[in-house]
Amino acid sequence: MSKKQALTEFHRGSILAAAERLFAEKGTEKTTMDDIAREAEYSKATLYVYFQSKEEIINAILLSGMVLLKKKLHEAIESHTDWFQAYDAVCQAIVRFYDENPTAYDAATGAIPLSQGGESVQKGIADIIRVSDEIEQELADFLVRGAADGAVRSQLPPMETVLLFWSALSGMVHTAEKREAYIQRTLGLTREEYLQHGARLLLASLTKANM
Repeated sequence: MSKKQALTEFHRGSILAAAERLFAEKGTEKTTMDDIAREAEYSKATLYVYFQSKEEIINAILLSGMVLLKKKLHEAIESHTDWFQAYDAVCQAIVRFYDENPTAYDAATGAIPLSQGGESVQKGIADIIRVSDEIEQELADFLVRGAADGAVRSQLPPMETVLLFWSALSGMVHTAEKREAYIQRTLGLTREEYLQHGARLLLASLTKANM
């Protein structure tokens, strides 16, 4: 990477980090390009050198997060030969991804819609869809591996099951975040215990009854 490319990546990273802080604090809709420029300590003109719109920034955050999530899921799956241990590692990786990248997680799970726009934004969307497809395929292959190991019910259609798994786990993650005090008061569970219990229930729906 040349010095110019490294400098560009540095400035883009600084802007994205500032935008993520604001999105977490104010939400994407209420955050403006002026807000992002102030938070990043750039002029608005400089901001537009690196990103043409807020939509492009949102999609860049999502793409960066999705690439990181793909890496973490791959590591979780490949670092365990035991399928059940790998399953636990996958669930933990997804929860950590939410904790560390809430804006990207919300966009990845549909809570924030993909932003449409000009050519650069459309290219970003195409890249996001490509990485998302790769993540889903890796998880589907993981289920197939579980079926081959005799752990996962073989009649489950992999891709449909991955989508349902994502939907269920994402719902639990959001519930744990928004209703943590309620869960503690009524169930006597910490956020971590609640998510672990949910992951166990999902596991029971995937695996053979005698496992």
